[in-house]
Parts: sequence; C-alpha cells; structure tokens
Amino acid sequence: MDTTNKHDWGLVIAGVLLVICSMFFLFAPGLALVTITVIAGAAFLVSGIFDIVNYFRFRRAMDLSGWALAYGALDIVLGILFLVNPLVSAGALAWFIGAFFIVFGVFKVRNMGVSMWGWMLFSGIVGALCGLTFFIAPAMLGVFLSVFILMRGASLIFYGWNAGKAMAA
Repeated sequence: MDTTNKHDWGLVIAGVLLVICSMFFLFAPGLALVTITVIAGAAFLVSGIFDIVNYFRFRRAMDLSGWALAYGALDIVLGILFLVNPLVSAGALAWFIGAFFIVFGVFKVRNMGVSMWGWMLFSGIVGALCGLTFFIAPAMLGVFLSVFILMRGASLIFYGWNAGKAMAA
C-alpha cells in the first residue's frame, strides 16, 4: 500500500488554527497577554481547588504529605492574583512561559534522532531563544508568543502534510 501521499488532516487543521492564533497575538499582543493571564489565573484557581479536594479525599489512601495541600493553596493564591490584577501578573506569567519554552525547546533539540530532525532542531532552538527573551524582556511575550505559535503551527502543517512520507520511512 502506498502511504507516501497520505496526509494527517487533523495535524494540518490544528496547524492552520495555530497560525491564525499567531496573527491575533502579533496584531494585538497586549490584549493577547492579558487574555492569557486571565486564562492562566482561572486554570491555577481550578487546579488549586481540585488539589485541595483531592488531598482531603485521598490523603490516607495515597499517603499524601502536607506539601500536596500547600501546593493546592499556592495554586489558589496564584490564580486569585492573576485574576485580580492581570496587567501586573502578565510580567510574572512571561517568566513562567519563558521557562516552559526553554524546556520545550531543549526537549525538541534532544530528539534529533527522529525522522525530519532538521525542522525539529530549528523549531527547538527558536523556542528556547524565545523563552530566554521572556526573561530578559517580559513585555515582548505577546510578539514572541506569536512567533512560537506560528512555528508550532507551521510544524504541525509540515508534519501533517508529510505524515505518509514519515510512516513509509
């Protein structure tokens, strides 16, 4: 069976959606950053509530320490801080996202042995450099986030379009 012309349309569509999102981040970086801060605040708040509920439900069965409870409380505090003042919190969020990008970029660079490794290397280096920039200039998060999302979208389109070639290799 010839798989060289098969495409993974799910990856292609996800890539196109990410490219569209990257344009929003590029043309409205301030609004995008505040939006992300509010979403992150809500996520921290919900996560903290679930962490605390699960601590009391499973602390004996799973032998959870008080650190699990403290982690849940910290998530709630961060969530409230992000939701109460997203403009101030956006700078701190830039550092959190920067750390994620650095780790994500290094992980991609370490996986160079896979098919089409050149694109993965390039994407990993760009991601790690974007993450480093968030630590140096947190206000640039909106612009650089658009570049990262654009690269991620382009990667998904590339991988989705070439899925048949990768499976044949």
